[in-house]
Amino acid sequence: MRWLLALAVLVTVSCGSSPTAAVVSPTPSSSQGHSAVPTQLGGSTDAASPIPHPTAQPAYAVLLDLFATPGGFNIALADASGRIVARATAAERTSINDAIELPYVSASKSHVYYLDGDRTVRSLNVDGTTGIAATISGGPSVHATFAVTPDDTRIAVGLLDYSVNPVRLTVYVEDLGGAHHQVIFTSTNHYVWPVGWHAGQLVVAYLGPNAVPFKSKTQLYSNGDLIHYPYGQSPYGGINFHVINPVTAAREVIISGGGASGLLSRAGTAVVQGDATDWSGNWINWNSPHDYGTFSAAGSLSPDGQMIAACCPTPAAGGNLVIWYRDDVTKVLPVVVTASDWVGWLDDDHVVTGFYRADDGTPSVIQLSSGAVVPIAAHGIVVAIFPSNLE
Repeated sequence: MRWLLALAVLVTVSCGSSPTAAVVSPTPSSSQGHSAVPTQLGGSTDAASPIPHPTAQPAYAVLLDLFATPGGFNIALADASGRIVARATAAERTSINDAIELPYVSASKSHVYYLDGDRTVRSLNVDGTTGIAATISGGPSVHATFAVTPDDTRIAVGLLDYSVNPVRLTVYVEDLGGAHHQVIFTSTNHYVWPVGWHAGQLVVAYLGPNAVPFKSKTQLYSNGDLIHYPYGQSPYGGINFHVINPVTAAREVIISGGGASGLLSRAGTAVVQGDATDWSGNWINWNSPHDYGTFSAAGSLSPDGQMIAACCPTPAAGGNLVIWYRDDVTKVLPVVVTASDWVGWLDDDHVVTGFYRADDGTPSVIQLSSGAVVPIAAHGIVVAIFPSNLE
């Protein structure tokens, strides 16, 4: 089935009106921030900003292996040839029983950022060097996530405070160096967190109506196993996205009523119902009644908005990767994927497969035009494309 009942409920809740202000409980802004002064992100930890901005560069897939080592995770950057250009290892957040998994990675135009432990945001460059970029307000009972602007100037942070009941959400925005700190949204019954930036606006993932941030009580559009597939069918952990004003938290657009899957792209997002949604919130009917939506697989929308990559030619938990064009036109590729994992688009001719679990498959780069498949010597799900490609 195409989750019609669930979608109807979500569309009613999330898409029934034109853009409105989010329900916010603003907290007065503070002149003091919570971030350390960013370093010069070329490996040194004692130089101050400004952060250098390199010229145009190739695209890289950012792979995140959540199960690499107990208490830690691995990050790898892979290029279109399948070559690993950089790696990093970091500590997970302090474990909180049954807490949902929040994203660890954000990509700008010039750096990949990742959370190391509860508070430290580090950068990773394509030459393998790292640096400390910021300190955010996470802690042993407060799980944090973040999204850095494409130009490396600002950071949005989401905090889930599990020390109180119900869990308290706080979203704040500040300069990457910590100045101009402002809380823009708080809630104890609507849970969102930053996952990116688009056209100067903040993109947040939304957990869903009446949802609470606990694995045992959260139902994402997935196989339901949030232990082994922690984010569901996208690397963001929500059911859809809200585009909000980064100063007032006023909601501008809702991206998909529910079932958003795969990576966000310049064109928008695919949805597990077999269609897509653009950045204006418009539903794009793929007009493909036999596509991956018949069994709610995870799809990823291409940067040009003309293709969706997803498993499988027929309903199955795993099988060949398929490029779905509109009107039920398909191209089957010689690589095996699962319905629970998704691909990243390096460009409109190269995709990168990723897997939560090593026994499900090995990441690889596939060129659509030639059908060539190149294995990648790293594991994980594709959590971002670097440089940031959402606009």
